[in-house]
Amino acid sequence: MKSNLVKYALLICFLLACFAGISQQAADYQDLKLSDAINLALEQNKKLKIQTVKHSIAALDVADTKNDRLPDVEFHTSYAILSNLNQFENGLTHKATSYEVPREQYDFTLKAEMPIYEGGKLKLEDEKANVALEVEGLKSRQEERKVKLEVITDYLQALNLHRQQKLIFDKMHEDSAVIRQSETLKKNGAVTYNDVLRTKLQLSKHRMTASELEQEIAILEHKVKTLLAIDEEVDLHINTDSLFTETTLIAGMDQMVTEAYNNNETVAIAKKNAESSEIAKKITKTNVLPRITAGGEYGYSYPNFMFFPPEEYLYRFGKVGVNLTMPLSGLFKNKVKVKKANQNVYMAQLQVEDQKDQLRHDVYAAEKRLVEADKKIGIAKEAIDQAKENYRIVRLKYANQLSLITELMDADNANLEAQSEYISLLIDKQLKYYQLGYVLGKL
Repeated sequence: MKSNLVKYALLICFLLACFAGISQQAADYQDLKLSDAINLALEQNKKLKIQTVKHSIAALDVADTKNDRLPDVEFHTSYAILSNLNQFENGLTHKATSYEVPREQYDFTLKAEMPIYEGGKLKLEDEKANVALEVEGLKSRQEERKVKLEVITDYLQALNLHRQQKLIFDKMHEDSAVIRQSETLKKNGAVTYNDVLRTKLQLSKHRMTASELEQEIAILEHKVKTLLAIDEEVDLHINTDSLFTETTLIAGMDQMVTEAYNNNETVAIAKKNAESSEIAKKITKTNVLPRITAGGEYGYSYPNFMFFPPEEYLYRFGKVGVNLTMPLSGLFKNKVKVKKANQNVYMAQLQVEDQKDQLRHDVYAAEKRLVEADKKIGIAKEAIDQAKENYRIVRLKYANQLSLITELMDADNANLEAQSEYISLLIDKQLKYYQLGYVLGKL
């Protein structure tokens, strides 16, 4: 009895531990921080998994090219029913002499061939496969950084929506106060019922905006769920706390460009592609070089066709030696291929220069956008102060019947727009900072 109680107690503890783990996982998704989202994306994102498979395929290509150095071994067997052998000793116009042969024919043959010299082609194929593997490695790192930036962008957009939502909720609370004020003034005969309707219409507009923001947040969280490859049924909510960091710049454009050249994969991939083109050109040149292989074969055959007429005996036969193949037609056919390879090399070199120019421009543009975002924030601060003061004055005048309800609504809209713009600019500056980091290869 005591033993059964112990078993039940252990079972209950196990179930509680499982439920606790599930609850903890759900709690994490209910309050998913940026760092956790990035880690999940690196583990589960489908694009990254696809790139991982591509990298694995490139690694298998390297192993496959190494196998080309190994001997090719094949086994052959056949079986056939034979007719008599008719030999036209005096030409086709005369009767042939018929020789009886055994009715069955079969053989068992083992053949092997190994490359000895192919003009360095096998070594060059190995080099090309290794370069392709390095390119896929660079693409994997680049894809990881893209996914990180995408997650960060979504989180900053969510932060913007949450801040805008809070701003609208505050405005709705203030709208209620204005409505109460208008209703009091109407009771005193100071304003008309139209003023009360206008204030209620303002509240309705803000409620509609709040509803739209709620839907946008839900859509964005669903996008993050898709990006992180989380099941559709899981309830996910983004935690946007502590998203802001210092937006300090590296001093000097040349220093940033140098860092981008060293860290950003774009130029490195272009260089590797140029290297691959050079190797392909060398491989093309080997098409006119002789190919030397060593090989042999050994097997049993029946009947013996080494004699005439064929004899009804099983025999074995083998040979070993060296083969040399000289592609003479390649001496003129390969000229066009070499010219084409030269053009591919030239194009790849131009692409390297083009990627360098484009990367330098990307650094320049990203830096300028970040500086401009900082300037706009300064202007937006002044606009907020002016809009708040204007709204305060107009509302005070309205309370004293020195302004119209339309003036109050205009001042309220201007104030809301200024605050909304300020929030968007703050978050946009943070996004520009991350975008610059991505271009520099630091993200």
